[in-house]
Amino acid sequence: MNVANAAANATVHAASATVNATVNVANVAMRATLKPLAMVGQALFTSGIGDFDSGMISSDDEDSTVFDVEGEGRSRGVDALTQTLMAKKETRGVNIWRALVLLSLLAAGATTSVFAYKILNDEAQEDFEYSYELFVRTIEDVGAVQIMNGLRGCASLAEQMAANALANNETFPFVTLQDFELLGGHARRLSRLDVLQYTPIVEEADVEEWANYSALNQGWIERSRELATGGDSLLINTVYEGGNINPDIWERGESGSPIRAVNQPLLPIWHISPPPYSPSIINFNMMSELFIQRMFPVVQAASSFGLSEVLDVSRLRSTVVSPDSEWDESGPHSILLVPVFDKLTGAEGRKMSGLIQGVFPWQKYLENLLPNGVEGVMIVLENSCGQAFTYILNGANATYLGEGDLHDSDWNSMKERLVNTGLGFSDFDEVHQEQAASGLVCSYWFNVYPTNQLESQYTSNLPIVVACIVAGTFFLMATTFFMYDRFVRKRNAKVVKAATQSNKIVESLFPSNVRDRLLAEEIEAEKREVEQQQGTQTRLKNYLANDGPAAGDMETDDIMYKTQPIADLFPETSILFADIAGFTAWSSAREPSQVFTLLETVYRAFDEIATRRRVFKVETVGDCYVAATGLPEPRIDHAVAMVRFAKDCMFKMQVLTRTLEVSLGPDTADLAMRMGIHSGPVTAGVLRGERSRFQLFGDTMNTASRMESTGIREHIQISQDTADLLVAAGKNSWIRPREDVVVAKGKGEMQTYFVQVGKSKGSERTGTATASMGDEADVSEVSEVSEEPLEEEVMKPTASAKIARLIDWNVDVLIRLLKTIVAHRRSKGEEKAREAFPSEEDFSRSDGTTVLDEVVEQIALPEFDQAAAKEQMSPDKVALDAATETQLYEYVAAIAAMYRDNPFHNFEHASHVTMSVSKLMSRIVAPSDLDFQSAAAKNAELHDHTYGITSDPLTQFACVLSALIHDVDHTGVPNTQLVLENERMASYYNGRSVAEQNSVDVAWDLLMQDEFATLRSTIYASDDDFRRFRQLVVNSVMATDIMDKELKALRNARWDRAFSEAAQAADDDARATVNRKATIVIEHLIQASDVAHTMQHWHIYRKWNAKLFEEMYKAYVEGRAEKNPADFWYKGEIGFFDFYIIPLAKKLKECGVFGVSSKEYLNYAERNRKEWEMRGQEVVSELIENVNKIYQSQLAKVGIEVEALEAPQGLQGAIPTNITIDAGQIT
Repeated sequence: MNVANAAANATVHAASATVNATVNVANVAMRATLKPLAMVGQALFTSGIGDFDSGMISSDDEDSTVFDVEGEGRSRGVDALTQTLMAKKETRGVNIWRALVLLSLLAAGATTSVFAYKILNDEAQEDFEYSYELFVRTIEDVGAVQIMNGLRGCASLAEQMAANALANNETFPFVTLQDFELLGGHARRLSRLDVLQYTPIVEEADVEEWANYSALNQGWIERSRELATGGDSLLINTVYEGGNINPDIWERGESGSPIRAVNQPLLPIWHISPPPYSPSIINFNMMSELFIQRMFPVVQAASSFGLSEVLDVSRLRSTVVSPDSEWDESGPHSILLVPVFDKLTGAEGRKMSGLIQGVFPWQKYLENLLPNGVEGVMIVLENSCGQAFTYILNGANATYLGEGDLHDSDWNSMKERLVNTGLGFSDFDEVHQEQAASGLVCSYWFNVYPTNQLESQYTSNLPIVVACIVAGTFFLMATTFFMYDRFVRKRNAKVVKAATQSNKIVESLFPSNVRDRLLAEEIEAEKREVEQQQGTQTRLKNYLANDGPAAGDMETDDIMYKTQPIADLFPETSILFADIAGFTAWSSAREPSQVFTLLETVYRAFDEIATRRRVFKVETVGDCYVAATGLPEPRIDHAVAMVRFAKDCMFKMQVLTRTLEVSLGPDTADLAMRMGIHSGPVTAGVLRGERSRFQLFGDTMNTASRMESTGIREHIQISQDTADLLVAAGKNSWIRPREDVVVAKGKGEMQTYFVQVGKSKGSERTGTATASMGDEADVSEVSEVSEEPLEEEVMKPTASAKIARLIDWNVDVLIRLLKTIVAHRRSKGEEKAREAFPSEEDFSRSDGTTVLDEVVEQIALPEFDQAAAKEQMSPDKVALDAATETQLYEYVAAIAAMYRDNPFHNFEHASHVTMSVSKLMSRIVAPSDLDFQSAAAKNAELHDHTYGITSDPLTQFACVLSALIHDVDHTGVPNTQLVLENERMASYYNGRSVAEQNSVDVAWDLLMQDEFATLRSTIYASDDDFRRFRQLVVNSVMATDIMDKELKALRNARWDRAFSEAAQAADDDARATVNRKATIVIEHLIQASDVAHTMQHWHIYRKWNAKLFEEMYKAYVEGRAEKNPADFWYKGEIGFFDFYIIPLAKKLKECGVFGVSSKEYLNYAERNRKEWEMRGQEVVSELIENVNKIYQSQLAKVGIEVEALEAPQGLQGAIPTNITIDAGQIT
């Protein structure tokens, strides 16, 4: 019995196992049937189910059920018949849909191919048109600036001619500038003119007197030649033709021979820059030229400039310029006429007394309009005189193609006419417009066209390739579908047969409704999986669209958020890291507001480009801009789109920095982008919290960061992965391999590529690039000092353009201070009428006294005026008159011209000192522990805390102006050498502070000229103001002489008396104590600014340290210094820090008026001292090597061979130490 029971149990268990296995097989078969069918469409899925059910029903019999419930058999029979009929109907429907799907795939393939081609082609065309429009606007903006700078330079020279006549009590035409090359040369370089000349108007009655006058005053020619050659008599004799001028005004007769001038009024050439090759050109009557005869009445009537038609200027060779000169007279040239008046601007009853005439080379004005890499923009220069000339712009270069309009007519639809070039007459009077329309003078405009060359940079065969690939893909899909359908039907037949056999077992275990539930649950599970995958991306897009997470996403329990994180993987993206090279050093010398002005302006422009390019901006971290393509919306062209975006940003940065330099100060135009791009997968999501942020993670981000950090300024470095995507997209012409190996932190050696932003191959770093300094290291800043400059410079500004921007910036700073002076004066009710001038004539120094004798221990600053403080108006509401602003610009421009071309003591350094003074002035603050109830209370406390400096705008203006003029006419050698070289000057200034006293006298004498009367009346309106202004200028400039031991001892004693507790206790005069403190603080302020580079970022210190070394070495090789600077430079800098710079920075901190700037300056000074101690010897070696290259090449040009000797103190490098030459031999 037990055996029987065991056998029965075994049989039951075996049957159960068989049933379970059968059920599992059935479920697996069902899943295997459903999933592949779902891949080809719902129609096929339905077909599979229909066949499956049909098979099951047709095989059914009444013995197959286990649950013999009443009515179950009958209902199953009815269901079987119904399902059989439905199956046949479904099968017919499936066959119809199968054919429709196949046809749809083929039709979709054809349609998608056409649309893919059109979309890609339209995108390339749109990209081309957008970039072209950007280039046109750049041409318009930069061209207008360059041309207006040229006109401004000539107008400034005309004003200086009038001022010189007034200052010397001369009357036109008998006016001569012995140093014409100094002012005229500066105006010519600023204006980019080939030749600049002055022609006075000589009436017939003055002809004889003019002949005598010109013969007696022709010495200006020799003086101009000396200025142009540095006084090298050998060079003068070989470059120029000797002889005297023809004193008679002459012109050419019909045969070409000189005859006595007959065309009236007479316009003899008198001054020329550059100095004339032959004196015979002097007194040539320009009125004999037909274009002058046409234009002279127009310029005279309009009292404004005029521009001639394009003329042949080849006649200037052998007269104005040497026949052996490299001057290129080919290409279109016009003659610019600017009137010279007998009185200054604004004076009544003035009349035209002469003309400034300039040879206007269009080639130079069309250069540097576009960045390198932009090739194939055509410009047709047209004028109202019926002439046309064609140029092609390839990056910063302009190539003259020929006369006439040579553009391709296929591009007429994209023509851009630029009339706002500074040379139209829309802003002038009706007389000028009428004469321009009649052709007596010419107005000019640019017609800009793209070319096939430009278009080719944005188009390729990619649309055709993609269209073919899409069509082939769809055809392959249709073929695959057909074959797949065939195999599926065969497989389904087998599955249905197996399912039919197992169906009996399944139905014997479960009713049909349970079977249907199992199937429904399987489908629902798959549906939930799909929704879960799609839900993350949907939530992520909602976060980005709503700029924050939904409320439900932020609900938390004690530990975690209740909802899943908002995150997803994006497998195909390109990431950009863009950093401003040189930003850290640049920002160390700026006010916080200026730093943010730069970042806001630049990144706002980048954001606009990103919107246009459909690029996603991730974030900005400091000066680093991070962007991505391929998320949150995937796109197949993510690498191409990112590279285009990077190039647009690179070009925009170059334009913006040149524009911003006018408001943000020196070196702004030297900033550049350094970019890195890498492509790959990233994890993107929202880090929820108090400040939820969208973040990207993954190795792609790290690699993109390394591409940027190991890159080069003004270059876009990309990884191998990004390069592969560009090549696959047909953009292999966009890239070139980087020659040296990049070693990136955490990555090892990497092969990288540069995006071609120009055709020429730029210099790259030699050796192995590395990011071992860490992510925060600014590699570009290291290269700014130690690397050779790149050959591939993008929109590299010329020296004259940089000086012009520095002039504009200085004028802008001084205008803001002038507005503050006027606002302060109005609040006190002391503003005088224009004709009420102070008694400047009463000012004079006694015989035998010098500027140094004027230095006082304390300058009396005004006491605080509570009533005026309450009525103080905003300087922004003050509008200065045009005469004041014009005269201020002309004064600053004249100061710039008076600075010599020294490596260190030059106008750029003066501007750097000015910037530091402005920064320190802006950082003057009240004590931070006081709570002010009103603005007036704050002003009163600030006045007391800063010893009256902040409440007197005139003091601030005087400090800034002193910084600007403190090195005017500096000769590039210290006072000890200047005393030996210029005995007359040394005697005049008693051998002390010679350069500083000379700078004060030169700048002051210029300001006191009649042409600046309106400017002076704006600066000061009373005798007290005038004398305080003079005293502030004298004390400030004289404080910059830090080498005079006696002056240094006196300043230290004054500091001790002003700030030591014992001295203050012994001083009964509280007002005198405040004035003494104010005076010594002002002197230390300008002292600190004069050496501010030592208390700023290491790279700024390196830059100016190298310039000073070069200047001292230049003096050494010229025989103007006894010691080789390499002998003492390393130890000398350490001593300079220990005994001057750091004590000076501590004094700024001790006086307590400069806020955080004093601490900032001290920290930088200590860090630079430490850095110099560690790296100084290496730096000196580099300095020696650099100056050795510079001066050996210059000496070789004048035929002097120099043997390079080893540098002293074991420093590596070579330097010539055994030569002495005349200063004039180095130009």
